[in-house]
Amino acid sequence: MARRPSNPAGRRVAICVDKSRSYGRGVLRGIAEYVETHGRWSLHLDPRASGSYGADWLRGWDGDGVLAFIEDPALADSLRRAGIPAVELFGHRLDLGLAHVGNNEEAFGRMAAEHLLERHFRHFAFAGIQGALWSERRRDGFVEALCKRNLAVREMLMAADDRAGLADWEANQFRLRAWLRDLPKPCGLMACSDRHALRVLDACRTEGIAVPQEIAVIGVDNDEETCRLAHPPLTSVMDNARQVGWRAASLLDELMARGNSVSNQRVLVPPLGVATRRSTEVTAVADPLVARACDLIRERACEGLGVPELLAALRISKTSFYARFKKCLGRLPHEEILRTRLGRAQCLLRETGLSTAEIAGRCGFTHPEYLHVAFKRELRQTPGAFRRQSRADKENRAKG
Repeated sequence: MARRPSNPAGRRVAICVDKSRSYGRGVLRGIAEYVETHGRWSLHLDPRASGSYGADWLRGWDGDGVLAFIEDPALADSLRRAGIPAVELFGHRLDLGLAHVGNNEEAFGRMAAEHLLERHFRHFAFAGIQGALWSERRRDGFVEALCKRNLAVREMLMAADDRAGLADWEANQFRLRAWLRDLPKPCGLMACSDRHALRVLDACRTEGIAVPQEIAVIGVDNDEETCRLAHPPLTSVMDNARQVGWRAASLLDELMARGNSVSNQRVLVPPLGVATRRSTEVTAVADPLVARACDLIRERACEGLGVPELLAALRISKTSFYARFKKCLGRLPHEEILRTRLGRAQCLLRETGLSTAEIAGRCGFTHPEYLHVAFKRELRQTPGAFRRQSRADKENRAKG
């Protein structure tokens, strides 16, 4: 039964998310920004909601809308019967008959695969959670991207952390260590989440498997505290939880305005990109000298490292080195140095307000003009145009 539209200024909305995780905090920020822009709601906020609620959760509440993590079909049915517009925010399951705004999970998997492919891995693995739809969808995107290149993926599924006691956790870690030990190496591994990636890193450390040299690990969600505390610091695909919150609030506003409680509309928000940290900072090539060269370039290219310093450090002739480097990577050492510097410049242009001259200095260019010329030649636009485009893209994502 459809409810009558309420007064927009006095709409009562329940917001139920898990604020203990970075995704929930991002969703709340997006909802807050929408409400601040489009008019205040009267809010009931449950910052500990994880998807399951008591049978009497709705009893006695005469509200106008719900934004929530929901995984219980009975609750979804209660919302529909009560005529309360609701938007689900997580995607634990997609058969609830409710409007849903959440991550494009398959896109997360594809982006992780592309990141590992750029590092020249030929062996791949996925560590996921058994029975979790969002984990399965991330795996599907990962496998799809690699299958297109005729590359296989080894997989291991485990119980979620919150469903296992300490004894079960230890037993699962034992299984995980054995699986990691048997993987062909070097291997690029995607974990379904940052928390799950921590389990993988713990198992690698216990088993004596070098990360990222033997197994490079990429997680999902870019939970800053988790990623930075990991050993080594964890590379992660960045979600856009703030945009999920904004789009969900916008959709709920539309449903409440129409007095419409039933909607199967789905909005999938793509990832923002990859936050690269030490856990994948490696180039998976068979030639140890070329691998060492890549490590040196990654560490010192922006400090002014050039080919002469590289040759001196590696104690090899230029002709031999160029031939081996070209055979492994398909490009020459000076091209890799420039590629590394330009990658850093793009990051600084996108994320900071530093001047072009300051960025040039921080990226190993002796003059700002050199940065401008190289940027335009390789990327087909000037640094200033790149920065303006990045800002415009960010504003468009915020607007939805």
